Amino acid sequence: MSAGSGEYVRSLILSRLEQSLLDTGLDPAMVDDNFDLLTGGVIDSLGVVELISSIEQQLGVALDLTELDPEQLTVLGPLSRFIENQYAQSTQSRRFA
Repeated sequence: MSAGSGEYVRSLILSRLEQSLLDTGLDPAMVDDNFDLLTGGVIDSLGVVELISSIEQQLGVALDLTELDPEQLTVLGPLSRFIENQYAQSTQSRRFA
């Protein structure tokens, strides 16, 4: 699993939220891509900001969330894939800069 891949990003998110998932009775390994972290009670709005900030720091990228459908911001699969795409664009831009 390479840094920035969708699976890597997914694992970062689940790792960061592991205790909250366990507290709500969810096994992080069993959480489905369609799971909404906000409506599922795993994270609140401030937690979303903290999660995004943490991922930006770990990957060394600034995410442009304006391109993500707001309804998908807290859904595990779409969020992971969006971050993967942003990371790929960022690394490609750095190579050509």
